Amino acid sequence: MEWGSTALLLVGVALTSLNIFPLNLWICLAANAGWTVMGVIWKKWSLLIVQAVVSAIYIIGMVKYYFY
Repeated sequence: MEWGSTALLLVGVALTSLNIFPLNLWICLAANAGWTVMGVIWKKWSLLIVQAVVSAIYIIGMVKYYFY
């Protein structure tokens, strides 16, 4: 799961650098969700908190894009 999430995150970063929006948000959100799950499984609070906060930032961006 960590390698899949890492691959998705790299794809999301590449899409961001190419300004492919909002697909980059969806890909990065999926990757960060995977890393959040890994934080829970590994009981690594630092990983869990960082990925949960980053996921929340992506969700805020998506809400702004789709609804405002």
